[in-house]
Amino acid sequence: MRADARAKKRAEHDGPVNVRRYSYRIYPEPEAADDLRRVFGSCRFVYNSYIALARDRFAAGAKHPSAYDAAKTLVTEARKDPGTEWLAEVSHAALSAAVHDAADAYQRFFDSAAGKIKGRRVGRPHFKSRRTARKSARFAEDSFTIRGGWKNTRRGGGGLHLANIDQDIHVNWHRPLPGYQSAATVREDPDGKFWVSFIVRVPVEAPKQPTRGPRTAGIDVGLTDYASISYSDGTREKIANPRHYRQAEERLGRADKNLSRKTPGSNNYAKAKRARARAHRRVANLRENHARQLASKLSRENQTVVVETLNIAGMAHTNMAKSINDAGWGQFLRFLEEACTRKGVDLVKAPRFYASTQVCSICGESGGKRPLNVRTWQCPCGVTLDRDYNAATNLLAAGPGFTPVDGTLDSSLLEPFRMKQEATDPRLFLADGSVPLAGARRQVQIPGNTRVFGGSWKIRVLSVESAENLFPRALLPTGIREKLNHPPGRH
Repeated sequence: MRADARAKKRAEHDGPVNVRRYSYRIYPEPEAADDLRRVFGSCRFVYNSYIALARDRFAAGAKHPSAYDAAKTLVTEARKDPGTEWLAEVSHAALSAAVHDAADAYQRFFDSAAGKIKGRRVGRPHFKSRRTARKSARFAEDSFTIRGGWKNTRRGGGGLHLANIDQDIHVNWHRPLPGYQSAATVREDPDGKFWVSFIVRVPVEAPKQPTRGPRTAGIDVGLTDYASISYSDGTREKIANPRHYRQAEERLGRADKNLSRKTPGSNNYAKAKRARARAHRRVANLRENHARQLASKLSRENQTVVVETLNIAGMAHTNMAKSINDAGWGQFLRFLEEACTRKGVDLVKAPRFYASTQVCSICGESGGKRPLNVRTWQCPCGVTLDRDYNAATNLLAAGPGFTPVDGTLDSSLLEPFRMKQEATDPRLFLADGSVPLAGARRQVQIPGNTRVFGGSWKIRVLSVESAENLFPRALLPTGIREKLNHPPGRH
């Protein structure tokens, strides 16, 4: 019966869907809050039991335990054992989910060691601490219900009922669920607040049209200013760096001092710890709100957004680590990518080693590296450039407003290459204006009067004369300008 009911609910959303997560604040009664904390502790116990079992198997040279066999041993049989019969008070689905999470953590570790996962190596799973581990529990589709169904999730909607918890939990439905939910994760933050997040299958909607005409934005992030933006319509702006952590540093210091004066384990220590967590949560919320609003604005007002590729993890190990972490560039770029994907906006990422701050956006000459305290500089061509606006303008040229087209490009015009910082002049042109942008993986049509950066491909000019007809001589690469000034056979 339950399987048929789930199939009927899912059938309402057949067709292309996006899987998204929706979070809501919940307000459990004191008795329900104690039950949730019991669930969190039991899930942590089962998770650690799987880690211990996997290590014992490895030490004995035995086969690594599968999630199914481990769930049978650590959950089903453990609930009947006199020593761990207290696990029967907790939902079987939540405990099984904890076992599968531990098994997935080991699988990611094995895949990373085998080179199947790109990026930083994934470490071996470790035990969860009672004091520092995140308190959460995941409930499967058949272990929770919303009173009145997912359509009863507007203001004052139905409560949340979880398996093995008697009381319904009040949910702050600040926005309705857009579709049928397939899983729920309940967590408790260090500041004492409870949250629930649902995994929802949302039907794919048509992309929204930008609020402005066809426009491209080039974004250069920084510390003096949070972002310098140049638009293809000739306008530009700078977004001030809010420095949320710097502004709250004194308040956070007082919270740390107040906590250090309390006796660990006492009620006053717990109160002071929650107060410090609330202060840090406020900073995190302000940073997230600023990043989301800026990402929403850029994706709403532009058809193409160009950003730089940064090694944020490496920059966070320098003497500017506090300021870089306070800015939250990675969070902003992630929100921007999500917003662009959701709204059908093209996001172009310039190559990491492209020197956007070193190249003059007017003549194309590279002036080399400059210290960070140099905010303005004068190019040999006579133009005084703002460091941030110049970089944003160079990034803007990497992804002008374009419309995808069908068809293929003449392969003789392209030759793959890897761009490096010491590569040749970055301004690479194609006479007919058709180029594949770096990382776009599709053919695009660009107006012939546009400057384009090379990224994953190197684009050759068909002829010097055609380049002169398409572009002003001052904007052409140095090598082409020399050929125009000194044609072969003329002395």
